[in-house]
Amino acid sequence: MDFEYNPTKIWSTLLTNRGYFGGALVLNHTLRKTGSRYQLKIMVTREVEADTEFMEAFAAAGIPTIVVDKIEPAPRDGKVNKGTWEKLAPWGMTEYERIVLLDSDQIILQNIDDMMTMDLPSGFIAAAHACTCNPRKVAHYSKDWIPENCGFAAADKETGEPGPITEQSPKNHHLLNSGTVILQPSKAAYDALIDAMNTHPDVPKMMFFDQDLLAIVYRNKWKPLPYTYNALKPMRSCHSDLWKDNDVKILHYILAKPWKSRTYGDDVIESTHKLWWDYYAEVEEQWTKSPDADKRRLWENVVVPVVAQE
Repeated sequence: MDFEYNPTKIWSTLLTNRGYFGGALVLNHTLRKTGSRYQLKIMVTREVEADTEFMEAFAAAGIPTIVVDKIEPAPRDGKVNKGTWEKLAPWGMTEYERIVLLDSDQIILQNIDDMMTMDLPSGFIAAAHACTCNPRKVAHYSKDWIPENCGFAAADKETGEPGPITEQSPKNHHLLNSGTVILQPSKAAYDALIDAMNTHPDVPKMMFFDQDLLAIVYRNKWKPLPYTYNALKPMRSCHSDLWKDNDVKILHYILAKPWKSRTYGDDVIESTHKLWWDYYAEVEEQWTKSPDADKRRLWENVVVPVVAQE
């Protein structure tokens, strides 16, 4: 590496177990391959910290970790909505000027360092819309999750720029996807999120955890990013009039994960898995041909069991 990472701004993702480690390795590899001048630091839970071999694998990968404590809503009627609420932790990491939260089932296809300098009004976050087309017709999704109500339906089909969100917009236009979030940590912002998590009446029935909470707390205070910064793979089909392969910066493998199977369809959505496997092969070669016997051992023990071998 012929440059020093900027220490004031980081990429971050959350891992709660070994299952997504293959994804995180590929995410880190693609950030480096596209020449990012910022470092990925992976948030890990206390359970991950206690897994000594797993922590050795992070060190072997050269990926720094940040241990985060459990974040969980206050019980309601004796029940807790358990989810990945630890994704809220970066709002409290005031040692950083800016954090871009990524999901570990993403790959970076173009340099995205502009996200670290993008103009962001004080008290705002930036994220791409949630796609609410519901192409798989999932029964428990809201009945108004139909293509014409989706925020991406209002985007400029030529430029990919998102449409403005107004009070007259369909309510789905106020929903964001938390796979990519630009944020500026502050104690006030973190405290507001935790207070909302513990008190807002919708929390017990939230399906998308941090994402739903962010849409409430940051209503009218989030800047919509073009879909290219969080290109959800089903959009290649349901928003084919918007999607341009060459424009995509961050590809997000929601739903079926590529590392679950080395065989995948050649349809417009599943064919995107080939990209993930191509990058994975590069990571695999680095580890399995490493002169470091410990690194080769960790690959076999930590990565191979959670990534499909056929």
